Amino acid sequence: MKESEILTESSGYKQELKRNLKLFSSFAVAFSFISITTGIFTNYQFLLTTAGPAGIWSWIITAVGQILVGLIFAELSGVIPISGYSYQWIKRLSTPMMGWITGWGCFCLLVLLVPTVDWGLAPIIASLVGIIGSPTQISVIVIVTLIIQATLNIVGVKLATLINNAAVFTESVGILVLTVVLIVVAFKNGNNPTILFTTGNTGHGISYVQPFIMSLLLGAFTLVGFETSANLSEETVNAEKTVPKAVISSITISGIFGMLFLIAVTFAISDLAKTTASGNPIPYILQSNLGPVVGKIFLIIVSISIFACSTVIMTSGARLIYAMSRDNVFFASKVFCKVSAKTASPYCATILILVLGIVATLFSNSLTTLVGVTSVLPGTIYLTTIVCYGLARKNVEIKKGCFNLDKAAKPVFILATIWLVFELCVLTIPKDFHTTTLLTVALIFVGFALYFMFFRKSALAEVDKYIEGDSNVEEIL
Repeated sequence: MKESEILTESSGYKQELKRNLKLFSSFAVAFSFISITTGIFTNYQFLLTTAGPAGIWSWIITAVGQILVGLIFAELSGVIPISGYSYQWIKRLSTPMMGWITGWGCFCLLVLLVPTVDWGLAPIIASLVGIIGSPTQISVIVIVTLIIQATLNIVGVKLATLINNAAVFTESVGILVLTVVLIVVAFKNGNNPTILFTTGNTGHGISYVQPFIMSLLLGAFTLVGFETSANLSEETVNAEKTVPKAVISSITISGIFGMLFLIAVTFAISDLAKTTASGNPIPYILQSNLGPVVGKIFLIIVSISIFACSTVIMTSGARLIYAMSRDNVFFASKVFCKVSAKTASPYCATILILVLGIVATLFSNSLTTLVGVTSVLPGTIYLTTIVCYGLARKNVEIKKGCFNLDKAAKPVFILATIWLVFELCVLTIPKDFHTTTLLTVALIFVGFALYFMFFRKSALAEVDKYIEGDSNVEEIL
């Protein structure tokens, strides 16, 4: 039996998922979940109307803050390399209740993210095939996309991974080429670089601080999901060493590539008013600068990246449901913990993500609301995880050769906590975000109610299952 399989079974679980993912595939999973093209294409319109082109510089602040969070998650993913990431970590580091509530938050996030990302993809597909993109047409495109993604995941993670690896290569090369091309074209057209610092029609009569702070939503929505590699730990070769590398590299590279692309696409704006009014600024910028043919080629590349992003999110969501179900702390656990003997895929969990994604598509008429909720939830999950791990870390044994923050741990934890508190304030206090804040709080309260009504006994009983033999965290418990 391989060391990774021994580690899984020592934690109280049978090794059911196939270990096919190596370093690049593990990195690709996290990189695709982050998907800078998805986040930027979905939220660039919001950035222009909220803070103007100068709002792109808020990306740097978010990237640095998220890299600090990523460093902590990288260390933790090496300590407890089990599918279910924050749910598994917190139930060991804190209490079963906190673990379940965090798992519930992760579940809500992933269920909402899948249709949210596909909703961002749908208008691009509509543009490529030459249809108007009415609300009904967009909903149909989203639902068809969800069905295709679910099919790929049910066939097995190996096929989904191959497609994802190709998409990562396409996105990386495409975004770098597009960045260079847009900058060259912008200089050739005589564009004024001062547009990078233009506030547009925002901030007049008030301080620009508030619009700029609100523009953090772009980075807050985009630079999340780097921990997805950890959720697929039981499908990763040498997970305790591979996953931390994937986490750190994915968030760092995404931060750098994203900033370069934002500079290029903003510099390429020739008419700010028309671009903002276009309704879908980046396709407008691409086609007005590169022509319809070249513009469409890049839009196809972007579409592939966004499709891969949502596919990976569905993969991650299914693994979380599977992880909670095998602990008997999820609805119909006996159904959703099933794994296909042929493909080693948690197919029932995938079908649930599909059904809930379709429901969210049919009953939500506001992409902005979905984006807002899926921005607040990650920050809440990250902060909860970091606080729980920070309080317990002194009792955790980090194996030799695994990623270790060592003496840098204290300042990294302090700075990451300050950043997350600030980010959550930004995403909840402004009046524009009150609706999403209330929805997020409501989801959390529902989680507490469900825990005490249905899952408390099962969660407490589960403690005895993993406390014995989990050498990394047994002292804490």
